[in-house]
Amino acid sequence: MARFQENYKTLKQALNDVYRVDELKSLAKQISKKIPPRKAEIVDHITAILFKDLGKIIATLDTMAVKALAEAVHNWNGVFNTQQFHAKYGALPTTKSTGYRGETHLFYLFFVNGKIPADLMTKLEKEIKAPEPEQLNYGDLADTPDLTVRETAHAACMNLNILLTMVAENKIRVSPKTGRATAATIKNISTALCDGDFYDDDKIGPLQAFAWPLLLQGGGLASIDGNFLKLTRAGTKALKNDLAGGIKTIWTKWEKTKIIDEYAQVTAVKGQRAAKGRTMTSPVHRRPVINDALRCLEPGRWITVDEMARFMVSENYTFEMTNYDWKLYFGDPHYGHLDYYDTWPILQLRYLLIYFLEYCATSGLLDVAYKSPYYARTEFQSCWGADDEPFLSMCDGLMQIRLNDLGAFVLGLSTEYGTLDAHDFELDDTDILYQGSGTPSPDHSLYLDKIAEQKEAGKWHISLTSLLNAVKAGETLKEIKRYINQITSEKIGQPLETLFEKVENRSTAVVEKGKVTLLECHGEIRKQILTDKKLKSLCLPAGKRHLVILPEKEAPFARALETLGVIIGN
Repeated sequence: MARFQENYKTLKQALNDVYRVDELKSLAKQISKKIPPRKAEIVDHITAILFKDLGKIIATLDTMAVKALAEAVHNWNGVFNTQQFHAKYGALPTTKSTGYRGETHLFYLFFVNGKIPADLMTKLEKEIKAPEPEQLNYGDLADTPDLTVRETAHAACMNLNILLTMVAENKIRVSPKTGRATAATIKNISTALCDGDFYDDDKIGPLQAFAWPLLLQGGGLASIDGNFLKLTRAGTKALKNDLAGGIKTIWTKWEKTKIIDEYAQVTAVKGQRAAKGRTMTSPVHRRPVINDALRCLEPGRWITVDEMARFMVSENYTFEMTNYDWKLYFGDPHYGHLDYYDTWPILQLRYLLIYFLEYCATSGLLDVAYKSPYYARTEFQSCWGADDEPFLSMCDGLMQIRLNDLGAFVLGLSTEYGTLDAHDFELDDTDILYQGSGTPSPDHSLYLDKIAEQKEAGKWHISLTSLLNAVKAGETLKEIKRYINQITSEKIGQPLETLFEKVENRSTAVVEKGKVTLLECHGEIRKQILTDKKLKSLCLPAGKRHLVILPEKEAPFARALETLGVIIGN
């Protein structure tokens, strides 16, 4: 081999630069009975025969070699990508030397240094048909007793409401440095989660309860204020009436957050935070690739994680996990280095498992089918120092995923989520009845719970008490009426109008106008104050021995009182 060059314009130049005379003779013998003696003549002869009998020579190749040519010519700009090819077809073309002299395989007549020369590419584009496009292989949900199935969209919206409410109530305590919630806070979140966390096992640990505070920060709905989280403007908006929109905001911003590398949860792999040089690549470069791959999924259909990973490699939705493989190790840094092994299942596959379960499913984008992570995926145990680990990541048990309607909305595959038909709800006197299929979206369920009492599934009763509580919590009667009209497309009847009138009267009959200062007075001084022209306009009598100073009149009252030679005592 004279020198390495990837982009040869002509086959002649490529053959002349790359192959020795014995290799050229081996190739020539497979396509012609005549073999010239000199190298330049052999190169000219091979090129002439190949271009003349291209179709016949291709026909002598095995099926896999022809498919490799088709992929390279039509999809890969002349390059043979072994990983992508193996992911799509499950095997590679046979390219081993044959015969006792080690004949050079004909495959290398087309791929010179791994790439087809430009002039040969032009010929092949007309000679070889484009390959069949890659397809995702969907399947039914596995029928195994150890599999847990979670539909996550509804629970995720409910959990976002729970977490944002906890933030508003100053209940999410975090580390100012890392943004991670404290152990006590994680425990409180675990208890409050709708449907609970994925696992109830201390050795596995929390997934959703750990991820939610980070998602709120990375997604821009909360920020650190001292040792606690506080709501941002976007967080307040999501809490009020747009939970699905809040999750979309989270996911859009999560792509670029640096608050955590999701792979950091794989604690058995050491060396991720090396003293010199960044061992791991930034997750900012990984997440967009995975999200683009998720956009290829058909909503509502189950697919195995392994099939999703295969598809991603086949279609080049790939990403780098490390800058320096050799810095990562199991057990002992002198013996357990990962660069001795195939790192895809240890690094990229584990990252996908964590991303899909701990973050996508927590956020409600993917429905999941999973089992215990213990010995669910054991290929890593062949690595030195890893044979005693029952699982590599807490998400090793994830088996299947399904893109749901919320996921389609968040990833931009649909424009709406949870939109109701005007006939999904109907009004029956002071009851609101749900007539749609499935369950109402969390936004509607939560708002109805604010203004009414749920009597049974799909039925909410509006009462004087429920409306007063809603107004007390900050809702307005105008907004409540507008909402009812929107979801029912019906005019509010007299029974409900009567309720609204009562609530209007009772919520305005007593109005807070401010705080007052209560004074205890001796009888004669009290009488003198109440008869003084200036002082009596600044206060009111309260019983026989007390006065109250009107709101914001404390200073003028004190000055006027001093003109009588009296001061306010402690």
